[in-house]
Amino acid sequence: MSFSPFSRKHIDKVSSDNLVIGFDLLSNLHYMAVLAIGSLSRDQILEQCSRQRLATSVYFEYIFLLADRLGFEYTKAFQLVAEKARASNVKSLLLRFAASISSGESETEFISQEAKTEIERYTNEYEKSIENLRKWTDAYAAILISVTLIMVVSLVSSMMGSLEQSFVVIMAFALFFITSTGAYIIYKSAPVERVTYDSPHGRTGDRLMATRLLFVLVPVGLALALFISPRLGLMGGASVAFMIIGISLLPAGWYAWRDDGKISKLDLECPTFLRSVGTIAGAAGVTLAEALRRIDTKSMGSLEPYIDRLKIRLGAHLDANETWEAFRVETGSELVSRTTHMLVDGSSLGGRPDQVGDICSTFALNVTQLRAKRALTASTFTFLTVPMHATMTFILVFVLEIVTSFNTRLAGASNSLPGAEKTVLVVPDSLQMPPGLSLPAANEMAGGIAIFGAQDMTLLSSMIVLVVIILTVANALAPKFAAGGSNLKIAFLLSIMCLISGGVLGIVPTLTAKLFAG
Repeated sequence: MSFSPFSRKHIDKVSSDNLVIGFDLLSNLHYMAVLAIGSLSRDQILEQCSRQRLATSVYFEYIFLLADRLGFEYTKAFQLVAEKARASNVKSLLLRFAASISSGESETEFISQEAKTEIERYTNEYEKSIENLRKWTDAYAAILISVTLIMVVSLVSSMMGSLEQSFVVIMAFALFFITSTGAYIIYKSAPVERVTYDSPHGRTGDRLMATRLLFVLVPVGLALALFISPRLGLMGGASVAFMIIGISLLPAGWYAWRDDGKISKLDLECPTFLRSVGTIAGAAGVTLAEALRRIDTKSMGSLEPYIDRLKIRLGAHLDANETWEAFRVETGSELVSRTTHMLVDGSSLGGRPDQVGDICSTFALNVTQLRAKRALTASTFTFLTVPMHATMTFILVFVLEIVTSFNTRLAGASNSLPGAEKTVLVVPDSLQMPPGLSLPAANEMAGGIAIFGAQDMTLLSSMIVLVVIILTVANALAPKFAAGGSNLKIAFLLSIMCLISGGVLGIVPTLTAKLFAG
């Protein structure tokens, strides 16, 4: 007998955060609902649930083991596992399940009602997370702009001598902590859900290509950047390094972005597919394979090629489980994977296909509608982050170049003052200086201003480059955390930010030099 991959994990290791396990719990309840339609026994339902690759499956596995192996009554088994559950929604569900068993309530009705209740609770929590995400993304943009302005003020103040250069260093580290905290808060505020399906049997072509390009091109890009950039000075070397890294990330990022777009389209068309297959199979009294042969794939949109391959494999009488698994791997969608598991298992274990398809379709439709709301907030934030990053980087580098140009001219003017180093004031012996009074220094007599002075710009330039690196990484991670999905999307966002940073570091110094050439 095989169990879920969480069999070896103790219940205490499962997250106590309702948001983290909410999607898995919702999937488990809908899976139990489609199994209950087939009038399966309680043992069979719990055993099937324990085999799912979900975090919450471990609870049902322990309940099944307590009852089947140790002889506990199910009421007591549910109560014992509920005591170990750390998430409040799981604990309350298991206790309600125990009360339902002891009262003699129909399990099918109880599970169906709990599935409906859970989707309402999950929807409320999801929308609450989206609202928090919207507020924190706005706050993230405002905080970054404020910190950037403080960096600009500190640069100008250090030029005037009113602030030490160490203050700029402090502000650079403050910006690091602020951006890190902002990105982390966005990560925690965003809803937690799995979007992509990575099977042990394989992954989608785009995702596989993105992974390969990432492991091949990025090390080459880093090595090339480390070899070339030290020869070009600080600003020029940083510009070239950013450009090389951005270009090395771009191919992998493009495949990851295309894969994410395909999954979004497939998820939107999944509810229609599930309902159509279930309705045809239930109305005609045929199997799912026969229903697929009768379905019009041209109306399935992006799912058409995947369904066609599924039909061919089922028509060739290949193993049904392997055929459906190949379908899930090719789509690469976690939602498609979970709902097709519900559809196939529910229909094969005695459930009416039309009722099973309706439950699966409703589940998929609710999930896609919630993801559409999240995508609206995340896309707005992403479109804001790109120009915001370009603007902040431009301002920082432009002000740094102004300060550097002013410092160079100030040093040249101080050295060219007439008699700045040769003028000596001779005081006659007969003239005695009053006590406590001394002659001014030569450079002060030559007209130098005390608040201005030539400085070493190496530290300031290094800090600005460090700040640009921090902004580049943070502005790539924050939109990914807001949007969710595969971690490979970071490669696409990071490549865009690196190219923007490299372009600014390469163009702005040349532009500033031409502006102040006269």
